Amino acid sequence: MLNLQSKMDLNCFKQTYQDARLAFKHALKLIDPELIFESQSFQHPLTDSDAKNLFCDAVFLSQSAKPKHVLVLICGTHGIEGFTGSAVQIDTLPLLADLLKQQADLGVVLIHALNPWGFAWLRRSDHQGIDLNRNFIDFSQPLPSNPDYQTLHTQLQGLTADSDLTCLWENTDFNTFVAKITQGQYQQADGLFYGGTQASWSQQQLNKIAQHAFIQNAEQLSVIDVHTGLGPYGYGEIINDHTPNTAGFAWAETLYGNNACSALLGESCSAPKLGLLDYFWHDLMGGRGCFITLEYGTFAVQHLILELLKEQLYQNQLKADQQRDLQAKPVVDLKNFFYPFEPSWQQQVLFRARQTIAMALTGMLKGLSQ
Repeated sequence: MLNLQSKMDLNCFKQTYQDARLAFKHALKLIDPELIFESQSFQHPLTDSDAKNLFCDAVFLSQSAKPKHVLVLICGTHGIEGFTGSAVQIDTLPLLADLLKQQADLGVVLIHALNPWGFAWLRRSDHQGIDLNRNFIDFSQPLPSNPDYQTLHTQLQGLTADSDLTCLWENTDFNTFVAKITQGQYQQADGLFYGGTQASWSQQQLNKIAQHAFIQNAEQLSVIDVHTGLGPYGYGEIINDHTPNTAGFAWAETLYGNNACSALLGESCSAPKLGLLDYFWHDLMGGRGCFITLEYGTFAVQHLILELLKEQLYQNQLKADQQRDLQAKPVVDLKNFFYPFEPSWQQQVLFRARQTIAMALTGMLKGLSQ
């Protein structure tokens, strides 16, 4: 199976979206070109701070046009968290290529930078302020309300990134406060965890990617979406957001065993939320597999909330014709929170990713000749 002890090259961790995409493209050039069945690149309508184009890239790898067992690796759902997911894709690509040569029925789909604008501009949200992990709801129905977030939004008026923001939760239990405001909200486009009022640009591109025969015809699907920010420093928690007693939940338990932590059962560092990307894949795969979030811990949750609030307040004070300053303190602090550029953290990230991918592949390929 996957060689967990293969040498780690920490140079896969980059500092800009453009460098990460370049390294991803270079890694693809180093594998057998016959394994690259198809590549798709979706250009974003906006550019980065240097007026360079941004892309969501999808690469389909296999010996077969219709592989039976398909692994999907996603990075950059929350843009700024894409640095880590990109490094995971670059690190595991040669290992996956070796396995693909041995397994004719295996396919791998790499989605690099689902939210390229957020990746390039160092935001979790996209160019419209949409948090993609709150955007997957049925927009034909009335938008969900979150009065607790509305209260927070009102309290934020008049505050700045330099304010003592701990006052926002001084009269309530902090964990309860976090669970309520992070659930998702659909009324304040200039607020945190905003799910939008329609399908985002990234959701539209994902719908195109999902139409590929690799995904539509797969007998088994295992999807891994890489995130950072919650949990113990450097540890990659496998979050299972499938509903208990469903086929997807059972799949997650089968593939990942006790590593899988259920959000709905209160086992996870992440509480249940509205509009998760997970739900798109749940509907698409039915009983064919499972979706998990691989969530890497960085720093304390209170630190997380403070950095998100400060960065949002900074973004909100920009004028319509004013460009976001990537060196502004709230922006730099946000990047440092979600992306600790430190060797021991990076080593943990890569090894845990290899473990998680190996578990997914072992479960899917069980019964095939090894």
